[in-house]
Amino acid sequence: MKFLDLTNLDNSDIKYKVSKFPDGQQSITLDLENTYFTSDTQSVTIKSRLNSFLDLELIICANQALIELGVINLAFKLREISLYIPYCLGARSDRKFLKGQSNYLKTVICPIINSQNFSRVTILDPHSDVIEACINNFQKISNINFAKEAIRQIGLEKLTLISPDAGALKKIYDVAQAVECDNIIVANKLRDLKTGKIIRTEVPGISGEVSFSGEKSKKTFVIIDDIVDGGRTFVEIAKAIRDSRPKEIFNDNIYLVVTHGIFSAGFEELSKYFTGVYTTNSVKDIDNELVTQINVF
Repeated sequence: MKFLDLTNLDNSDIKYKVSKFPDGQQSITLDLENTYFTSDTQSVTIKSRLNSFLDLELIICANQALIELGVINLAFKLREISLYIPYCLGARSDRKFLKGQSNYLKTVICPIINSQNFSRVTILDPHSDVIEACINNFQKISNINFAKEAIRQIGLEKLTLISPDAGALKKIYDVAQAVECDNIIVANKLRDLKTGKIIRTEVPGISGEVSFSGEKSKKTFVIIDDIVDGGRTFVEIAKAIRDSRPKEIFNDNIYLVVTHGIFSAGFEELSKYFTGVYTTNSVKDIDNELVTQINVF
């Protein structure tokens, strides 16, 4: 197998050049002189971030260039092309939210991917089962290995795992089983019945006693989820943890372990409440002292 890595040309087995034209078109030219094909080269995996339609355009161009190369180059016996996109554009748009909108994943993104007839499409920790149902030859990678590595670095002592809502609970249980943690808590979002906006976040069952010496037992809370955008949900959970714990001395550690990090609001607010944030580089590479990234490319 060879890799065509659209995230990093240096790591790509198949070299290429990306061209951009004044009208907005992008294209890929495969570098045949500096790419070594053999008679046993039977499969290629395209590796890419899928954060925008520009990324999707390059994926399609790469796939079509490979298909045409396999037709004209008899030494290159290409039998299958697969796609590896750890994060999928529109992952949270798994239904029609308002009348007059489209079902973005089902009717926009997935049909385009399916049109390329990939032998396999691999996604890391997908937000919704809709992706699995709508993408042909879908392969899921769970968040367990990523979460295990993050928790290994954080440490297991006095560990409590927190699910941000009931919807993420199944994934939390799988991670808890993998790291042999018995302490799991589900946060509760209270919403305004008219507007649907979150008015309060509760994290039940985390209060603790202060010892006679005036010190309380230090605990480690780890919030686990698949996607962080601005991070407001997680900040509110961290606030609720602090409000629920003894006020005399607060020395707990609170970590965020999230598979796909968008961080559209930056890190200033997150740094006020979190000891550290763990994420992958599925969306982008991040240079911030708060963040530890685990590579998936």
